[in-house]
Amino acid sequence: MTVVVPTSLTLPGDVLAFVRHPPAARPARLAQARRLLSEPGVQPLLEEAVHLRQLRPGVLTLAQVDVCDAPDTVFTARAEHWMRVAQTTWQESAAFLADVAWQARRDGRRLAEEIPGGAAFTSDALTARTRIHLLGLALRYDFRRAALEEVLRAHRGPWDVFTRALLAFALLGQSKPQGLQVMDDVLADAGDDVKVLHTLLHGLWLGDGLPQRHQHMLSVLSRPPFRGRTDAVALFREAGVLREMRCFGEALATIDRAMELLPPGDPGVHDDLVRERALVIVARDAYAMARSASAGAPAGR
Repeated sequence: MTVVVPTSLTLPGDVLAFVRHPPAARPARLAQARRLLSEPGVQPLLEEAVHLRQLRPGVLTLAQVDVCDAPDTVFTARAEHWMRVAQTTWQESAAFLADVAWQARRDGRRLAEEIPGGAAFTSDALTARTRIHLLGLALRYDFRRAALEEVLRAHRGPWDVFTRALLAFALLGQSKPQGLQVMDDVLADAGDDVKVLHTLLHGLWLGDGLPQRHQHMLSVLSRPPFRGRTDAVALFREAGVLREMRCFGEALATIDRAMELLPPGDPGVHDDLVRERALVIVARDAYAMARSASAGAPAGR
């Protein structure tokens, strides 16, 4: 489809080409984005272009690189700037900041220590939301569930759907049954937002002994964003559920598919998938041995 660009827009040709069609391969996308962001005068032009519906996703892709490359001292401020300039929805904020926070973790940043506490010291709703999203994501990715619950219990607002999903994650991840009600309320309002669904799946995956935990996970996994079975992380979660349910053949096929779909360049996630595959095989063999031993045992008197 041809993108119609208003004649008043003065983006350089190479920047315009990028925001229309960002490269699919991450290394090429990063290299090109960094080069474009270094061009003199491009920043205010991008801040104008982000409000053009056809170009908005590509501009936000460039903005993510701009934030990720920022020094620690201005990292959060730059994220706040882009969310405020773009006037993002909660869905856009969740998608943008989840990727930014994940990259920060991969880069070894101590992000949770750099973010001002939630909405503290600001009356601007977008800034407050950016801070609580970033802090919540940083704590989630570090598996600090109790700390995240404490932060959110003290949070005075705004309470968008993704922030509530982070609370559900904190509760579910600590195996607190009240997290299930929070999750149901979130699902009623979230539609099929993929960042919300991943947050809830993550909490359920970490939870232990929650009522009907397997059924809840499979229900989330059956939602439209995951039906095509092209999301490697969702398939990783599904393989774990199937292993726990002793559906070993399905679990092995699922984790193998996840490994095929995982994009290159993320060794940490790849290691998680390899470990899950090993767990499936060990659990399958142990279960087979136990059944064999039970079948061969003499009948009781």
